[in-house]
Amino acid sequence: MEANVSRRNFLAGAGVAAASLAAFGFAGCAPSADKPAADSESWDSEADILVIGAGGAGLTAALVAARGGAKVTVLEAAAAAGGNTVNSSGVIQAAGTEEQKKYGGVADDTPEKHVEYYLQCGEGQLNEDLVRYACEQAPSCIEFMKDLGIKYEVVYGNGPIPNVDAEVTLPRIHLAGTDENDLMYGQAHVAALLKAAEDTGVEFVYKTAATRLVQNADGIVTGVLADDKKRYRGKKAVILATCSYDRSEEMAQAFNYHMVQVLKDGRALTAATNTGDGIRMGMSVGAALDGMGGFIGLSNNIGGTPTLPGVPEVPGILVNKYGRRFVSESDHYAWVLRNVFAQEDHIAWGVFDAKAAALTGAAVGGVSPLSDDFSKEIADGSVVKAETIEDLAAQMGVPSKNVKAALDTWNTDMAAPEKADSQFPSRACGLEAIDTPPYYATRSYDYSLGALGGLKINTKSQVIDTEGEAISHLYAAGQVAGGFMGSYYPGTGTGILATLAFGRSAAENALNESEA
Repeated sequence: MEANVSRRNFLAGAGVAAASLAAFGFAGCAPSADKPAADSESWDSEADILVIGAGGAGLTAALVAARGGAKVTVLEAAAAAGGNTVNSSGVIQAAGTEEQKKYGGVADDTPEKHVEYYLQCGEGQLNEDLVRYACEQAPSCIEFMKDLGIKYEVVYGNGPIPNVDAEVTLPRIHLAGTDENDLMYGQAHVAALLKAAEDTGVEFVYKTAATRLVQNADGIVTGVLADDKKRYRGKKAVILATCSYDRSEEMAQAFNYHMVQVLKDGRALTAATNTGDGIRMGMSVGAALDGMGGFIGLSNNIGGTPTLPGVPEVPGILVNKYGRRFVSESDHYAWVLRNVFAQEDHIAWGVFDAKAAALTGAAVGGVSPLSDDFSKEIADGSVVKAETIEDLAAQMGVPSKNVKAALDTWNTDMAAPEKADSQFPSRACGLEAIDTPPYYATRSYDYSLGALGGLKINTKSQVIDTEGEAISHLYAAGQVAGGFMGSYYPGTGTGILATLAFGRSAAENALNESEA
């Protein structure tokens, strides 16, 4: 068995069956996962509950199951725990908490308003039962992490979304401070879960990827085959927590037009192990899919609402290939990116001036890496610079009269006492004139933080087959499951909420299973 990687090392390093898989065009990229294996009743390792994946959802499920008295084994394809969660901001959305009242200044929020917010974001695509369950569980998820030593010290909101009512769009994003090991964000979140799981006796097997589910003659999932050629048993249940298909070009081609170009251009910021294996394995035993095609993306910071407190506002505007503005840049970043993608040829430029450039490339670029003085990018052409708007537009390849008209309107608005954007009144950040040469422009690219959509589940986190029935002893949690989010990410902190709410649900319900 692969040697365990301890928390110490982590801190230091901080339904369709096989025919349908082939029809979707990606069975060949994981040939061992195209059908389940038969249960031979011969096992190399046995546990009460077997968890596949040690990201946020897997760690949560493992901890809860172990605290419930189960022997738990976790298989993780990577060399350490964390998945996408370790690289996240570690925030959680929740309504009605004491922290929201104290730090967010919101005294009358409720889980019901939170549900309504998500449903409006979902535009009719969501499983309301899942949304309602997660929002009702959210305050206790905050308490769950607080019991592990996480202290939430800031509550803030994301930018507005035009088709979502303002009265349900409230500050709900809970951000923790630095932990005792000087870790922040997702690293602190993962470290707290990992330590608690290890302390409770969870066994972690790293550098070991599950490749096939094992079923017995009655169709009950009893374990997995792994790439180390061993058979791992889950007497009560197998919980899939492998995240989504963020790195799978084949699955992107089948399900997610938005991700195709992102993967082709190398703009995925997700765990390299997120290749859709859990989804394939679930499909191989008849699991249905839900919510496929969504996308979590983030671009540069030009004109946007800061995604974390303390990040500077960057004055600037976005224009399309015709030099025209098309969105309020400070709307919710996922909404803005959806509008960027909707432009002809998916082309959008962020335009800013010397005042914004003085904030440095790190502030302007955000997840889009830019050197502090933009010299590298100017040399390779990814940032253009000019003393006049006409010259800038020429380098961008867009009509100069339209860019100039957009900037003239913007600067006139910024010269008014109220500094209100006359074209997009919801614009609330970076409200400064763009009038100090030299002028700059850079393409607004979408960087992938994950795919949305996966296996269909119910509120017990049971995987549901194409006939609408639960697949016996098979559970899924986190972004390997779908139905909770729609075509765009509804807000920072939603992903970690899903890992906690459904990770806990999976473990709690798996504990009640009889041994198979």
